[in-house]
Amino acid sequence: MNTHLFFALICLAAFGMSCTEPQGAPVNIIYDTDMAADVDDVGALALLHTLADLGEAEILAAMVSSRNEHVVPCLNAINTYYGRPDIPIGSVNDGVKAESRYTKAVADSFPHVIQSGSDVPDAARLYRKILADQPDGSVVIVSVGFLTNLKNLLQTEPDEYSDLGGVDLVREKVKLWVCMGGHFPEGKEYNIHTDAAASIIAVRDWPTPVVFSGYEIGHKIMTGKRLEGTPESNPVRAAYYHFNGLSNRESWDHSAVLYAVRGLRDYWDIGTGGYLHINQDGSNEWRTTTETQHSYLIEKMDPAELAKIIEDLMLKPPKG
Repeated sequence: MNTHLFFALICLAAFGMSCTEPQGAPVNIIYDTDMAADVDDVGALALLHTLADLGEAEILAAMVSSRNEHVVPCLNAINTYYGRPDIPIGSVNDGVKAESRYTKAVADSFPHVIQSGSDVPDAARLYRKILADQPDGSVVIVSVGFLTNLKNLLQTEPDEYSDLGGVDLVREKVKLWVCMGGHFPEGKEYNIHTDAAASIIAVRDWPTPVVFSGYEIGHKIMTGKRLEGTPESNPVRAAYYHFNGLSNRESWDHSAVLYAVRGLRDYWDIGTGGYLHINQDGSNEWRTTTETQHSYLIEKMDPAELAKIIEDLMLKPPKG
């Protein structure tokens, strides 16, 4: 298939319009995060809330893919700060344990209504509930952590929410999965290799278009330092303070969220004509083929310029 035609089809499937134009209706989005070991998950969530405040996104749910007792209350505290305490949260039951420098500090210092990960449903089950309630082909999933929840979702059976199994439910309801994962054209990246078995299944069996925002995309986009100018009442500021003393940090997860909501614009180009293959050890390689639903972001805008766009959004105070 001609690569330009292929990309046009991805754009139409994912956004119903050209990927270079601003979107009219908000993107219905589910945020899947391993918010613990790194802090870019927090910055990306702040970015997503700002895009929701601007009317560009509707946050349907947030899923946690790492096991850390403070992640869910930390996530809920950030949602509460942005005026969305009722965003449904699901958490993995069988995932990778992750230590954190900031989740407990944020959970202990900022208001939240969910006290523990045990107070929320299993993420795969919540995925089924949320997806079943949405129009066909309407949901964008952006994952910025391990792929455990997505593997579990694909392997779910019919239940009270839907008569469809996991793969068919995803095929019916999801228009695009944006994955912060992989290293292009080849390499070994944290989100993919940490739970390699789940990554292999999720990437191999996913039935809709997938766009990967690889390690090399966010690695050059440095954000976070300007948070020192925001109020101490900002939990995003607190997370960066406890993680690295309010220094800049790579924007891997921010990049995936920005693409999931806004598409390519002038920010990136797209690589097509192949698929992401994951080896047993979690390393990956881009393999050339003519028929695939995979593509990956390619740097276009100067990283410093893109960093300012991302950080301006990340620092914007909550609406109202």
